[in-house]
Amino acid sequence: MLSLANLASNIIDREAFAACTNDFSRITCLLSCSEFVSLLKKSSALLDEQTTCLKCVKTSTEFREKGNEAYASNNNQIALSLYNQAIRYAPSYSRELSLALGNRSATLFNLKYYHLASQDIHRALDLLSSNEEDDVRRQRLEQRLQQCLRSKAEDEQIIDDDNTQLEHELEQLKLNQTFNTNYPSLTSHADIHSSPDRGRHVVSANNSSILKPGTIILIEKPYASVLLPSAWLTHCHMCLRRIQLIVFACSQCTRAVYCSFDCLQSSILWHAFECRLTIDRLDKMQLLALRLITKTGWRELFKNKVQFENYLKGNKIENETDKTYQWDNYENILKLETNSHKRSVDDLLQRSIQACSIGISLIGNTSFSHQAYENLDYQIYICSLLLSHLQSLPCNAHEISEFIYHRSSPLSSSCNEIGAGIYATLSLFNHSCNPNVIRNFIGDTVLVRLLSSISSNNIELVDNYGCLSATMAKEERQKKLDEQYHFQCQCQPCIEQWPNYDRLSEGTGEKNIISKPFDEAFQRLIQGEIPSEDELHTFEDFIAQCDEQMPGDKTIKGKVYNNAQEAYKQCLNFFYHSIFIED
Repeated sequence: MLSLANLASNIIDREAFAACTNDFSRITCLLSCSEFVSLLKKSSALLDEQTTCLKCVKTSTEFREKGNEAYASNNNQIALSLYNQAIRYAPSYSRELSLALGNRSATLFNLKYYHLASQDIHRALDLLSSNEEDDVRRQRLEQRLQQCLRSKAEDEQIIDDDNTQLEHELEQLKLNQTFNTNYPSLTSHADIHSSPDRGRHVVSANNSSILKPGTIILIEKPYASVLLPSAWLTHCHMCLRRIQLIVFACSQCTRAVYCSFDCLQSSILWHAFECRLTIDRLDKMQLLALRLITKTGWRELFKNKVQFENYLKGNKIENETDKTYQWDNYENILKLETNSHKRSVDDLLQRSIQACSIGISLIGNTSFSHQAYENLDYQIYICSLLLSHLQSLPCNAHEISEFIYHRSSPLSSSCNEIGAGIYATLSLFNHSCNPNVIRNFIGDTVLVRLLSSISSNNIELVDNYGCLSATMAKEERQKKLDEQYHFQCQCQPCIEQWPNYDRLSEGTGEKNIISKPFDEAFQRLIQGEIPSEDELHTFEDFIAQCDEQMPGDKTIKGKVYNNAQEAYKQCLNFFYHSIFIED
């Protein structure tokens, strides 16, 4: 796409483009240029039958035969992994798919997952033909099915993996909260205010007593999320959780795998279009912009075309006073800040070319919108939406990470980025280099908790965009924030030039607070021991104790206080979206 941008920049009338004042006019300028459109159709199509992740009988057979060898050697876990790959590559409704499902059912039976084995057997039976060879296979599969039914009643292996446990915990966390009526992703401990200098922002609310560290402020699903290519084969493309046991594969491509049949079915609405495109050519934000369009769907976009198009032309969408701010309302995503007025002409031109490339490929190579196929007005509309997202996502989308714990070298454990999501309410948190909230993920669901005590109402709750005052010099923080988010940070650490960690006092701050339970828990953590839930509460209690004796979120705390906050973050990593591996 970079080469296309270079070629196109020599074609576009830069003076005319620079005179455009909104996203709709920018896209109109490009798509009204016949030479650019011709170049676009020749060189930018995201569809290429030779490079899409197609099914392959040969590859499926190779994986299945390797799985058979592992199965014969009683290596059931290895066999299961190989049969998963055989299913991933097997063409839909094919003999290879039936064979792979049948063989996987045998492995699942050995592992005592009788319910899953039964599901595979039913799918394998549905794919059999009426011939002598398949009749023999049918008889064998039906015998195994009967064995599954008998064994299930006696000794069913409970499927209680990490994902299931976390799902139960997430539901319990929701049940224990009361939520904000107008902003239902926020708990009742928070609300949204607006001001000229801070814009929309999150503040504490309904506090009859001090809110302690660990208090949940937000639980929210993303409007849309994407996996990085490095996680395509290990994580579910729908919920972004690591696949624990068996894969459910897209029937048309080898790129998308899922943790359950429900996730596979739920993804069809948007993956049916992306399946036809070589999305591996897109970077993270470009793919997320595409996902926003495909997930919303043409019917919704067409229904609101007049309203959304007016917004793209620079007009405001008026809010209804009684309208709740829902996480799954596309309008809330469209209205997120783009910072267009702060971008250079070159920046806007590059993003406009990218939007046209993605939009025209989607329209021309899929059934996303038959109406837009030969209608320039609709093409401009779709590409304008993409342009708006390509500007707003770098400022509002959030990285989704997974904590990798190395058992043999625990201090090398770290968080690895696996994807990105766009969250309607989470995006309203402003930045501080000394945040008072922390984010964690269960799959692609984000939880925001207090990182320090909050003593009264209307105190702004601030997140961190990757620039902490304790670990990064002010000049570097300011540069990074300006480059990506287009603002000059005016938080307390920036204004008062707070020192970095190595220049902080050795204790907790103005008062040196000592806690034996904290010291012991902290030592166990830095030695690599897996923390318990009690130790999680020990860190919360110690931070709260420090806040109580040194009130004021703008007070410079010492190294030990910073250590306590970092230890608390690390504990949360262990409990949410983590994987333990052997080195």
